[in-house]
Amino acid sequence: MTRNFTTCLLAALLAAFTLYAARKDGPTTRLDVTSHPAGATVLIDHQERGVTPLTLFDLAPGPHLVQFTKDGCRDTFESVSLELGVVRTVGARLEPLTGILLVTSDPPACDVAVKGVSLGSTPLLVTTLESGVHRLTVSSPGYQTKEIDVTLEGRTPIKQEVTLLSDSGTMALTSDPEGAEVLINGIARGRTPCRIDRIPGGTVTVKIQAEGFQPHTREISLAAGEVQNVDVRLTPLPGTLRVVSIPEGARVYIDDEYKGDTPFDLKNAEPKTYRVRVERAGHEPLARDVTLAKAASITEEFRLSKITGRLEIITAPSRATVLISGKKVGITSTHGTDSTAVSDPFAVEEVLEGEHEVEIFRKGYTSQKRRITVKRGETQTLQFKLERQFIPNYEVVTGRAHYKGVLEFMNEEGIHLEIMPGISQTIPMKDVKKHGPLTETE
Repeated sequence: MTRNFTTCLLAALLAAFTLYAARKDGPTTRLDVTSHPAGATVLIDHQERGVTPLTLFDLAPGPHLVQFTKDGCRDTFESVSLELGVVRTVGARLEPLTGILLVTSDPPACDVAVKGVSLGSTPLLVTTLESGVHRLTVSSPGYQTKEIDVTLEGRTPIKQEVTLLSDSGTMALTSDPEGAEVLINGIARGRTPCRIDRIPGGTVTVKIQAEGFQPHTREISLAAGEVQNVDVRLTPLPGTLRVVSIPEGARVYIDDEYKGDTPFDLKNAEPKTYRVRVERAGHEPLARDVTLAKAASITEEFRLSKITGRLEIITAPSRATVLISGKKVGITSTHGTDSTAVSDPFAVEEVLEGEHEVEIFRKGYTSQKRRITVKRGETQTLQFKLERQFIPNYEVVTGRAHYKGVLEFMNEEGIHLEIMPGISQTIPMKDVKKHGPLTETE
């Protein structure tokens, strides 16, 4: 400022001296120089002559080039032709020197304003701002407005990148399996994997669901501008596996663990592949892999094949006990009352194929054993004749005698008693005073 004042003072003194000399020596040229704004440096024919406003008297007649320079403004050039005794005026309106500014943003298409005046949308090249510091206001619907200061220096290009924060929250959602539907506050917003923007801040309800899986629901607190990652592993819905067999009553093993007898339901079963084995006495066991899908209900049927044969046993006498491989299976019988008679055929069903030992015994008779081979689907008939042992088991008392022997049978007529091996006697009932089984000690 001191320099400009000194320059102006010298210019004024020079002008006064020139005016005085002109008046003394004769006509001269005169040039009045002004600018807007004032304070511009004036160069005449490339020679600096002062600062506007400025009056010059020492210029030669003829054409001259006038240059105006000022910090922050574009240089301006004017031409003027001077004549002796004629006053000429030349002036210039200086244009401010503007900078070069490129504004980019995330997201794009943001509005850029300076002092409330919109300059356009990003990406934006600004060439109308003067050099100096400017405050940019960058805004976009759904995002928080951001203000940023930039400094422009001459025509040096400046690039300004601006990132706006959302005025709502964002979620990045993934799930196993993929493709699950995502609902935010009950509204479908996409399928995983997905990124969901524009979620109102605060607590929101997120539900992720897929067919065959249990829905996953959770409450999430989300702040404006916040990004949350949500990863969910969905649980498959359980299914039901029903196991039936023909015939029923077979034992069911699942993954080698006994579960129950057919028909059997495995409820709330995890979707996967199971090893199912079914066993029933006298039948060929069956096993297979069964795959249960999510939320499925399936029935697996096992048709069991018999691996047994059939025996028909006839004993003489009847009322003999039958054992097969040491296990009692029954007692032979006859329709009549004579226990010494041959029995009716005694059927033993579902005897496992293979070798077995058949034993027949009756008290008072010598037992018999026989090894046999049972064939699948076949019936064998076995006959046993037991040798009776003479072991007195009954006594009869009459008025004249006391009998001990083996009771054969009794009826209204009398008591039939074997009194010696092979010798039987009938004691009339009218003569009997007392009768009954012998005790072990007798």
